[in-house]
Amino acid sequence: MENRLCFLLFIAVTACVSPGDPIYPEEPAIPAPPTSPSPPVQGSGRNICDFDLSEKEGEYELAGKWEFAGFQDIHSGRLDNLTCLARIADFALTGEDYDNLYQVILNLSQDRKQCNESVYFDAISFSYHLQGCYQVGEEGITFVIPESGIRSIPSLASTTYPVLSFEIRFLEGLRSAKNFQMEKNKLFLYGEKEEERMVFVSLDE
Repeated sequence: MENRLCFLLFIAVTACVSPGDPIYPEEPAIPAPPTSPSPPVQGSGRNICDFDLSEKEGEYELAGKWEFAGFQDIHSGRLDNLTCLARIADFALTGEDYDNLYQVILNLSQDRKQCNESVYFDAISFSYHLQGCYQVGEEGITFVIPESGIRSIPSLASTTYPVLSFEIRFLEGLRSAKNFQMEKNKLFLYGEKEEERMVFVSLDE
């Protein structure tokens, strides 16, 4: 009886497999070889928002070329995020060139030009060329930038929100400046916000 049951079970199992389908033992899955990391982009480890604010020895004068580092919280010493985001937007849309990072420049001249008792200055931001007059006296410093002195510089980043917001803040910062302070190679402009100042680093060697 037992042999007969085994024979019937064998017939049932073999009947489920068609004669044309060979039976292969299941092979263990072979893990895929690990992928090698992509080669790093040249300069990809560099933070384009970093600025060296350490003091450098030398003779520096107010009249000269200054690079804008950012709006700085006087208490914490931190630079604002908006300026950094504007730099990132410009960097991403203009080719990501680490060797030629865009610089926001304030150029304080000694030329009076059409400024009468004041002195001519100009500034190049991401989207604008600003031209006007500045005056230094016992009460501090003032910048006059007429609407006719604001010339647009079209760029791919000029319509992005960070750059648009930066341009408004930068222009207002210059127009509202009241006092300045120089520490070696750094220039600080103080305006209406007591807890904030504009920080510039000298580009003159």
